[in-house]
Amino acid sequence: MKTVLKTKGMHCVSCERVIQDALIELKGVKSAKANYTNERTEIEFDPEKINVKKIMEAVKEAGYEPEELNEKEEKKGLFKKLFGG
Repeated sequence: MKTVLKTKGMHCVSCERVIQDALIELKGVKSAKANYTNERTEIEFDPEKINVKKIMEAVKEAGYEPEELNEKEEKKGLFKKLFGG
């Protein structure tokens, strides 16, 4: 399963690494890719081992503000990224 979090508070590549490292240590997280320029963190995980709430808690403990994006918000962000509007 995949989820995308809006992740506020990232300022640089080091911030991305802090989040990615915190998430990849969690049992059930398969991959994590943070991007400070668009304030997004994409996570692939096993829902039988971990849930989005625990993932968000780990991001918060790392010092950032996570917010789960719904499908409509994700598509809007992708549209803006692709078409600038």
